[in-house]
This record gives sequence, C-alpha cells and structure tokens, in this order.
Amino acid sequence: MTAPLLPVTPPFDLRHTLAFLNGFPPAQGEQNTAGELRKATRLNGQTVGFVVGQDTAGLKYTLHPEQPLTGAETAALLERLASFLATGDDLQPFYDLAEQDTAFGPTLKAMHGFHQPRFLTPFEVACWAVLTQRLPNAQALRLKRRVTEACGGEWEGRPAFPEPTELAGLTEAEWLALVGQERKARALLAVTRAFSEVSETELHQRSTAELRAWLLGLYGIGDWSALFILVRGLGRKEVLEVGADGPLRKELLRAARPIYGDLSAAELTRVAQRYGDQQGQWATYLRSRAAVIGPMVET
Repeated sequence: MTAPLLPVTPPFDLRHTLAFLNGFPPAQGEQNTAGELRKATRLNGQTVGFVVGQDTAGLKYTLHPEQPLTGAETAALLERLASFLATGDDLQPFYDLAEQDTAFGPTLKAMHGFHQPRFLTPFEVACWAVLTQRLPNAQALRLKRRVTEACGGEWEGRPAFPEPTELAGLTEAEWLALVGQERKARALLAVTRAFSEVSETELHQRSTAELRAWLLGLYGIGDWSALFILVRGLGRKEVLEVGADGPLRKELLRAARPIYGDLSAAELTRVAQRYGDQQGQWATYLRSRAAVIGPMVET
C-alpha cells in the first residue's frame, strides 16, 4: 500500500528539517532523524508514533497509535504534524526578496526549501519557555523529561510530552516536586490550566494580538516567553521585531555578521527593512542557518 502524503506548500526539503531537529536542544533524545523522522506525540490520552519521510512522490507519513484513531483524531493529528513541520508556510514572497540580496544568495541557495519546524504543540513550547527561564538548556531538558516520565508516554523508547489535560490535575505542590522551584511550579500550573481550556485549533485561529495578550496574562510568561511561544509554537513570524533592542537583536547580529560583514545594529535594521513584511522569515533563516547548513557558506 502506498503511504499517504502530507500536503506541502513547495519548495520543501525534509533534509533541512532533519538537520535542524538533529541539534534542537529541547527535543534531544526524543526523535530519530536518520533519513526520516521518527517521533511520538500524545493525543486524547494515548501515545501515537509517527514516521515522516520524503521521496519524489512527496512527504510521506505513517501513524502508529496504541489504539485505532477515529476520523476526527486522525484529522487533529495531521493538523498537528502540519503545524509542527510548517508544511503550509509560503516561502515564495520571502524568496522573491531574498533573491535580490546578493550577500544572502549563498545562504538562500543552501537552505532552499527549509521550513523551520516548531514544537509539536503550543503547550509544549509554553512549558519549555517556563522551564528554560534562568536555566541552561541541559537542566531544563532534564526537568522536561521528569514531567514526561510522570504523565506522558513513549514509542520506540522516544518520549511523548503530555497534553495539558493530562497535567491539569497536578497541584502546585506536585509541580514543585517535579521541577524543584516555586516560581516555575506556579507558572507551569498557570500555563497548564490555561492551555487545558482551549484547543490547538482555537489557538491557531486567534489573532496574534489576542494570543499575545492572552499569553502575557499568564503567570510566569513575559515578553520574551510570549514571543518564543508565538513564533515557535504558532508560527507567527511577524512578531520578530528585528529593529527592537534586546536579546533577539543581539542574536541576529551574531548570525548576520558572517554573511553581511561587521554590521552595526542600525545597519542590521536597514537590511531587514528591505524584506518588508518578510523580515520575520529572513530572521528565521539567519537564526537557523548554522543548524541547517553548518559553517558559513563562502560568498
């Protein structure tokens, strides 16, 4: 039987996705990226493994649930996979502008077809945003695994992060026992309760302004965490404000200098402005470049 295909807005190159995920700190040990993607998720109380590969026919997938899925569950899972792999992102408006940027040309060629993957669910990225506050990634990952071991699942030995409804019954004291910090425990309690009251589909349907206001109303979610959730959980790249002072601009300067030379913050802003409403996609390519293609391509 021919494997079903995920709808994709071309170009899409799964090799770039796998390269990015291979070094993605929040998901270390949670997937296999050798030629195809093997990973697991939780859906309605069960673990579902999935495999995604690509050949000349397109982006193939197979699902491996513990119990048979209903039609609605299959549809919800495919919607989740599409969001996770950003298969619907239209890169052409960005490419049209990037092709006019001579310095960026080699990077664009090397990353052609890269759709930046997100976290599997907006809830998972919200928890990660809390766990990484004032903690190195390695320590945050250990805490994430403790949460997964307590309430999640696994497939082929790969952990599947729990859904918010599976954690909604935990008390603040139980969260504290898991993560060991009162502020994180209180924030995770607030985040879990909020996300358990709204579906992923509803979140994707809300405007960016509504989502930002909702996130900022949650204990433990500040401007940077809200930005991270919007971009890496919900694909809202328009909120990447390249010209705004802060950690993002510092990161972009570091990523841009191998391509554009020793440019200043003001010069970075001027380059970004050439991209108009595609600045967020340009920033995504800059920030992901090292993970996808490694050391700087010679210009």
